Amino acid sequence: IDEPQKMHSESFFDSAQAKKLAARNSTLGKSGADKDHKPTAFVIACRWIVANQIEWSSTLLAAIYLWDSFVAGGESVMVKLQYRIPGDPQGRYTRGWNDIYYIARWVVIFTALRVILMQWILEPFARWYGVRSRRKVTRFGEQGWLTIYYILSNSAGLYVMHGSPYWMNTKGLWTDYPEGHKQMTALMKSYYLIQLGFWFQQVFVILIEEHRKDFFAMFTHHIITCNLMGWSLYMNFTRIGNAILCLMDSSDIFLSGTKCIRYLGFERVAMGSFIVFILSWVYTRHYLYFKLMHSIIYESTTIIGFDSWDPKNGSFYSYNVVLAFGVLLALLQILIIYWFALVLRVVYRVIFLSNYDDSRSDSEDGGDDDNDTADSDRKTVANKKKKSD
Repeated sequence: IDEPQKMHSESFFDSAQAKKLAARNSTLGKSGADKDHKPTAFVIACRWIVANQIEWSSTLLAAIYLWDSFVAGGESVMVKLQYRIPGDPQGRYTRGWNDIYYIARWVVIFTALRVILMQWILEPFARWYGVRSRRKVTRFGEQGWLTIYYILSNSAGLYVMHGSPYWMNTKGLWTDYPEGHKQMTALMKSYYLIQLGFWFQQVFVILIEEHRKDFFAMFTHHIITCNLMGWSLYMNFTRIGNAILCLMDSSDIFLSGTKCIRYLGFERVAMGSFIVFILSWVYTRHYLYFKLMHSIIYESTTIIGFDSWDPKNGSFYSYNVVLAFGVLLALLQILIIYWFALVLRVVYRVIFLSNYDDSRSDSEDGGDDDNDTADSDRKTVANKKKKSD
């Protein structure tokens, strides 16, 4: 297996620096263009962070756990869940500001895990298997990591939901609010904080990765997701947050998994996985998603009522809160519809052009495998000529 390679793709910061230099050079002319080619200190720092993710993340984790073991006595706010309810027979927890430290530790953990899995396991496996394109190897590592995470997170989310009052029951999302919501089991709280850590880390990832065509759509998606999760935790709406996360994770498994299968060259298997992905996407991200939005806008009103605003006792339900969450979820659905339109372009190519090129990957992967796409187009034309002959 080949030696692990450093991250080599152009980050968002590199792209922004290049654009600034290009704009400046166009106004200064050739004489000015030769004078200032040096990147800013900020870009240099970002490049160092990108190139040394394993080193600085592992060092930080070592420092965190050494501090917890030898100084904090196993009670560090970054390692141990905080705000356990004294005398609670179920050992439940509430939320508080010190949870930020716990989330920050998981941001560092996910940074280390992602790079280690990509560079030491997934990318070497792709090269060993015979993938020659450097872009495909990198994409296989990225999508393989996401596939692994979504499988684990979706399994954990469904386990949290199973046996809860809101399992297959949307009215259960709102019953006993706020008392039954602000008191979380250790499993529920750790699941939610870890998910927050993952999505904050995803914001970091999208900034350090190659600047792709749908960067701003993805960045907007991540910011909306972090806001929804953060405010739902603060306002004790973790039940609905858990449900929405499960809807998103389930189709993402097939999205990332299908890409990995295709990068390895299993076109027929990828086709079957792609069909399952489309079905799961429509069912979870549109049909069930709108059911949850209906529950937020209508069912919650009848069960909780707008007269229950009492922040001191953990109740944050009001008309403005429902409106704010509704707007954020509507914006998220607009992005989902936009991405699904790109998926439908793939369906059109497969059915009418016999060409299985992922137009969504074209936007996500920044023109990945342009040569492969051109070859595929030439093969499609050649096949049509043969049929006409």
